[in-house]
Amino acid sequence: MSDEQVKEPTASYMATVEETVGNVPIAEITTLQLKALVQSAVKEALQEVLDPDAGLELRPEFEDRLRQAVAYAGSGGHLLSMKELIDELEGITGV
Repeated sequence: MSDEQVKEPTASYMATVEETVGNVPIAEITTLQLKALVQSAVKEALQEVLDPDAGLELRPEFEDRLRQAVAYAGSGGHLLSMKELIDELEGITGV
């Protein structure tokens, strides 16, 4: 794989890195290959931390409820603030 291919951003970035580095000893990889490997590791770690639900699907009933809520808010409906929600829940439970 050429150095230009290592630089090229693609949707299958991890596959590109794995193809580039493979089982080559660290002492034998190029600077660009090392950079791609480190970037890949950092990107993967950040994705896990910042979006742990990435790739998961929403249940259809949740999607429907979410669409209803967006339509309700878009038509002028009142959404509760966190404080209003807590106050309402405390009133129900008596806490």
